[in-house]
Amino acid sequence: MKKKTFISVLKEKMAKVTFAKISKLALKNANNNYKFLKYGNSIKQLHNFNFNKGDISIVVCGGPSLKRNNQIKTLKKYKDKAVIIAADGSLFYLLRNNIVPDLVVTLDPHPTRIVRWFGDEKLSRKKIKSDDYFSRQDLDPAFKNELKANKKIIKLIDKFANKLNIAVCTSSSSLVVKRLINTGSKLFWWNPTLDNPEKKNSLSRKLYFKNKLPLINAGGNVGSAAWMIADSVICSKKIALLGMDFGYYLNTPYENTQYYDGVMKIAKKKDLSIFYKKIYNPILKKYFFTDHAYLWYRDIFLEMLKIASSKTINCTGGGILFGKKIGWSSLNNFCKLSFK
Repeated sequence: MKKKTFISVLKEKMAKVTFAKISKLALKNANNNYKFLKYGNSIKQLHNFNFNKGDISIVVCGGPSLKRNNQIKTLKKYKDKAVIIAADGSLFYLLRNNIVPDLVVTLDPHPTRIVRWFGDEKLSRKKIKSDDYFSRQDLDPAFKNELKANKKIIKLIDKFANKLNIAVCTSSSSLVVKRLINTGSKLFWWNPTLDNPEKKNSLSRKLYFKNKLPLINAGGNVGSAAWMIADSVICSKKIALLGMDFGYYLNTPYENTQYYDGVMKIAKKKDLSIFYKKIYNPILKKYFFTDHAYLWYRDIFLEMLKIASSKTINCTGGGILFGKKIGWSSLNNFCKLSFK
């Protein structure tokens, strides 16, 4: 079998397996979370709401460029003018730099991992040892000492909880939901679009008719979901992106990539290059690499941009997100031009 054919078959298989696994867990979580909906409001309440700011948003994600291209100085300068929307993985980065985002987005249905972004009050060395997801990846350096970082996150979340607005997806795990409720943060619920809601047996359709919460196309990941909320819920006219790489720097070991553990279940180390792809960024004039999951997310995001009502500018400074419908700039220049 030729390499190209093998990859196309592999991508199709990965997509089907991923959808089956994620959709089943997301639906289970949504049903379990039905009883917790009373502890928040529908995200409809945020429609056309700009948090008493203007019509410009900055979406902050947790990609590797976020720590390599530190944007804290610029974010602090313009935090009272731009609506700051954070993917959950960037929340620790922002709070420890005394920046409280206007909205935090969370959606991943994983039963145990995602609560760590908000502080896991039951985290132990045994729990850390059983899952190397955080220690293995090319994440925020402040996260390397996991127990110490977790204690800091708990303190920060508890400190700023009354100022935090969380766009929490019904697919979120019970650990995440209970943690957020206990902190007293303001919750705004929404449903993930798992499939075509117009089809009779659609999972998305079932979700909507059970809880009547809006369906939002999340693009398969929290960064794309944060952008979609900025575009179609907050209705910002201009959106800057930070930390939305959809890829890795060339000196990143395969072991430090997000889906490495999944790849190793179906491949041997000597075959790893098949699962990763180098992509030339013509704007930065340098190569990055990605895996087929991130490449799929990138392509979906570019499709989403085609029907967007906003103008999107990538201020990430790295990665593989470029195309006809997306501009590129430094965050400093974006803000200077936007807030004259």
